[in-house]
Amino acid sequence: MALLLLGISGCSTKEDDSFVQSIFQTNGAAAVRMHTKILKESLLKYKVKLDKRNPSFYSKKDSLKINNEIKNSTDNLVLELLKNKSKATYKDYLNIAFSDSYVKNRNDYLIVGIYKLLYWAYTIERTHTITTMQYDVEKIQEANKMMQIIQYRIQKATDKDGNYLFITWQRPWQIEALKKINKDKVVDFNSYTKEQLLYHSNMNFQVISSSMIFTLQETLRYLGAEATNLSAQAIKSVFIFL
Repeated sequence: MALLLLGISGCSTKEDDSFVQSIFQTNGAAAVRMHTKILKESLLKYKVKLDKRNPSFYSKKDSLKINNEIKNSTDNLVLELLKNKSKATYKDYLNIAFSDSYVKNRNDYLIVGIYKLLYWAYTIERTHTITTMQYDVEKIQEANKMMQIIQYRIQKATDKDGNYLFITWQRPWQIEALKKINKDKVVDFNSYTKEQLLYHSNMNFQVISSSMIFTLQETLRYLGAEATNLSAQAIKSVFIFL
């Protein structure tokens, strides 16, 4: 197929060039639709892991609703804290998810916030796209940047007492030690085994979120746009999702 297209473009007229370009655009649109599917599957996988590690921070009642929302590519679910806000955006959900105050079912606001970000960026409600020109590059570029910030915040964000908002990469001994430090207690590292101290952090969450960033950047490449990688300083400077 590639050789055929090269052969066409090698001795093409303007009409031929337009034909070849349309084929690439059509193939690109199919690839981007596949990216949407991959992102949704990755988010569902992330939700399973997040709820398993943070079992007190999600609603079992809403869990099925969230899963169905993502699987069915709909955007109808409104979580409790945003029921009185008309047209709540992904930013509203993420600001709640990363609030340093107590948030009931915090996991749900994170997952729904990320989904609403993807839904907005890819216009997921649109069931069919013919060419890559139907996608908004600026929205997907923003989603790429936001996912990098979200990934960092999941790893680093703490509440008012200094406890991590989300348990992902941390090992049990690290969580225990941090709680003691936050209460001004002395941490006796001799009480932990060498294996505990040297055992690497849980990277499963980072792998999934990194793959989502990679998929967003693949979309941008298909759209002929630059995939921006934020500097560490730029990521750290974002405290709320305005």
